[in-house]
Amino acid sequence: MKPQSVTFGLSIDKHDQEGRVITMEFKTFYIVACYTPNAGEGLRRLDYRTKQWDIEFFKHLQKLEKTGKAVICSGDLNVAHHEIDIYDTKGKEKVPGFTP
Repeated sequence: MKPQSVTFGLSIDKHDQEGRVITMEFKTFYIVACYTPNAGEGLRRLDYRTKQWDIEFFKHLQKLEKTGKAVICSGDLNVAHHEIDIYDTKGKEKVPGFTP
């Protein structure tokens, strides 16, 4: 199927330089493919990730939901939700993507 439209980014320069978002609109749904920036070595960028990027990306998804179409989000979100999602969890509490 060919999408009705394709957009790139969040239209926020700062974030569009950090991560990659492709939004494809179809008749009854959207597919959002995303590479989310990680928190960086030693979690030095955790505040950027959680207090800026995540918030703006979530707003983007909410805006799409308001159209009444389904929203499918996929990609590399740089997060391991459960211990099974990461190899050898010991000492990984400070590893980007697995921080509590």
